[in-house]
Amino acid sequence: MPKMFVHAPSGVFTTEARARVAAELTDLGMACERLADTPAIRSGVWVLFAEHAPDAIFSGGEVASHPIIVLLINAIKGGLDDPARKRFIEEGTAILGKHANMGEGKVPAYVAVQEIPEINWGMYGKQVDLSAMRAPATS
Repeated sequence: MPKMFVHAPSGVFTTEARARVAAELTDLGMACERLADTPAIRSGVWVLFAEHAPDAIFSGGEVASHPIIVLLINAIKGGLDDPARKRFIEEGTAILGKHANMGEGKVPAYVAVQEIPEINWGMYGKQVDLSAMRAPATS
């Protein structure tokens, strides 16, 4: 049930592009964490966009000369194995590049996966349970 934060300069993603990025990152996150694809589980995968003024993004101590995108992924510790982390980084970068208004070439994206122990992860006032999200009880 990853929570993903996309930081980019204003104008890099249109409203429609943000919706496509969110949908694709949601699918990717669910696949990488091997979550059950139910409406309840899917609704717990969040993608939040933060747009920054171009003069508020720095590289090497100076205003960045080209757009830079950052994707921060919070995931439950144990939810991602090494191949899943690699997939998240590679495919997440490709998703950002496909929908960003930046032209062709290498995608200037920084992707970080932060893993948080289950005991430190709560939603709606309760601690999460990764195993239950992978195989939810049927009613």
